[in-house]
Amino acid sequence: MLELDEFENSPKLENVNFDDAEKELQERLYILFSEASKQNLGVIILLEGVSASGKGDLLKCITTRLDPRKVKVHSLEDEDYQNISYPFMNHFWTKLPGFNEQVILDGSWYSKLSYQRENKLIKKNDIPNIYKFIKNFEEAISSDRYIFLKFFLNISAKEQKKRLKKAADEGKKWMVSNSDWEQYEKYYEYKKLFEEYLSKTNFSFSPWKIVPAKNKFYAKISVMESIIHSLENKLKINSREVLEVLLEKEKQVI
Repeated sequence: MLELDEFENSPKLENVNFDDAEKELQERLYILFSEASKQNLGVIILLEGVSASGKGDLLKCITTRLDPRKVKVHSLEDEDYQNISYPFMNHFWTKLPGFNEQVILDGSWYSKLSYQRENKLIKKNDIPNIYKFIKNFEEAISSDRYIFLKFFLNISAKEQKKRLKKAADEGKKWMVSNSDWEQYEKYYEYKKLFEEYLSKTNFSFSPWKIVPAKNKFYAKISVMESIIHSLENKLKINSREVLEVLLEKEKQVI
């Protein structure tokens, strides 16, 4: 069983100018997402993680340079997890992008599974079937014209409390929900649920990348570099070389 304790401390960033690094990575993401559209491939990026681990900041960082006509962001709320009137995966089929579009999921079937288990909305006997549904769903989209990537941002209970308290002290109530504080109060219960689903769903066709998110700069760079690496391999394109050519052309025009 995977243990999240091993992913609490972010490696140090040595001699990195984050602003410059961020801008370059954003430009390369723009190039790669545009190329995915040209190749008629859809991109699905799934972001999960501990509450207050920085998914919102990461989302902003990833999408800043992307084409808003092509990329959509879906953020799931508690009411999405409370609905038990339909099959478990029903809500998510409707969120898939077209083959020349991209979607970023802020919360997913994994958040729903954790929430429903913690709040006793699903029976214990149903859990094995839900894992089968998840596997079948991810295998289906991974074998179709989609590039599907999964990320989990992890922080310790101490870091989580620090961030939630800071947001409250600064009057940023919109950043912290009741469910965020509830997750902190039940940190180790949720941690056990996270470790279970991360272990059971680390499929060869849709593996997890677990990111230590104590250092927000490291988390952002790590996720963007991972997305770039995956897209370059799939699309057979070197985004750094393309960017260098574009920058050289801009110099010539000036």
